[in-house]
Amino acid sequence: MPRPPSPTALPSEPRSAPSMIPSVILSILVGLLVVVTVAPLLPVGAWFVRLGDFPRMQIVAVAALLGILVAMLDVGRGPLERLTWLGVCGLVVLWQASHFVALTPLWPVESPAADGKDAIRVAVANLRFENTQREQVVEELTALDADVLLLIEIDEAWAEALKPLRSKYPHRHGVVAEEGLGMILWSKLSVSGCEVRHLVSEQRPSIFADIETPDGATVHFVGVHPTPPGLYEEDHDERHDSRIRDAELMLVAREVAERPDDRWLVTGDFNDVAWSHTTRLFKRMSGLKDPRVGRGLYNTYHADYPLVLRFPIDHVFVSAGAGVADLRRFRPTGSDHFGILTSLAFQSSEKSRPDPEGDDPEESAELIAEGLDDAEAMAPDDPPEKSASP
Repeated sequence: MPRPPSPTALPSEPRSAPSMIPSVILSILVGLLVVVTVAPLLPVGAWFVRLGDFPRMQIVAVAALLGILVAMLDVGRGPLERLTWLGVCGLVVLWQASHFVALTPLWPVESPAADGKDAIRVAVANLRFENTQREQVVEELTALDADVLLLIEIDEAWAEALKPLRSKYPHRHGVVAEEGLGMILWSKLSVSGCEVRHLVSEQRPSIFADIETPDGATVHFVGVHPTPPGLYEEDHDERHDSRIRDAELMLVAREVAERPDDRWLVTGDFNDVAWSHTTRLFKRMSGLKDPRVGRGLYNTYHADYPLVLRFPIDHVFVSAGAGVADLRRFRPTGSDHFGILTSLAFQSSEKSRPDPEGDDPEESAELIAEGLDDAEAMAPDDPPEKSASP
């Protein structure tokens, strides 16, 4: 008998437009994840690119959520497309997490634990020049009883409010300035050779000083508050890119590297996250260590935002021989930053050794040159007045 004719295969029905909507949305979101992940790899200082260094933890959360949705929902044009999306989400998670995993207890510590013997208590805080809750902040700083205070965004109103602390801190240096450009170093410990420098921008002071520890050692102290990328400059009707900030950090790293056998403490509001390319370059070029490595993120900004939206931009870097007896955050009332309080013991004879990779020295030099040019071009026509610290 002849075989019956085989049934003609019917063409598959195209997916309806409503069923394609989730697929299109997910494609767009995954594409955006790739863009914000790749953009910070570009060797440019544009502020909107460099800000991509900041939300790495948030990107990990979004990428993980998208991966879960792709795995659970019937989206995409087939298994291959879904596997591609899952693979992209997984790579984004791994790449972004690799930048901050060292700032968790999963990683070995860089700065060893130390007992409190001969340790110095250092408090660093951006108090916010618009903060009006000054009396309460002074009470909080008094209760901290730190040996050394680095206070940022100190204007005339803050200088007046801080007068009750003067009797506790006989060594006082720095600059009082409006518009968040002031910075002061107050110390119970003996301070010598204190110098206020303007490394890149005439508007941004850095403080260099030698602090004598209880055991008679000398620690070279540097306090910084470089220009944040994206800061709007009215005189030029544009925003700063990152090169002015980067240049200041590279100049500090260069000075530290020139004296690797000395004890160092570099701290302040870097306006940069701990895992950015610039901050990691600063570490390699200077040879300094980050006490947060192996201990925690210690996110400090923005203090009013939920934990998942904060970033670690206030830093403490120390020479290799420094031990950590205590490391914690504190919240100055009314400030948009948490402060950092740390007890450091500079008892070890271990020396810091810069560890540049590849073209790090050339890149550092380029950042300095570009930052100096940008600072000159963006200098305001009418800078705010400054006065010596009270």
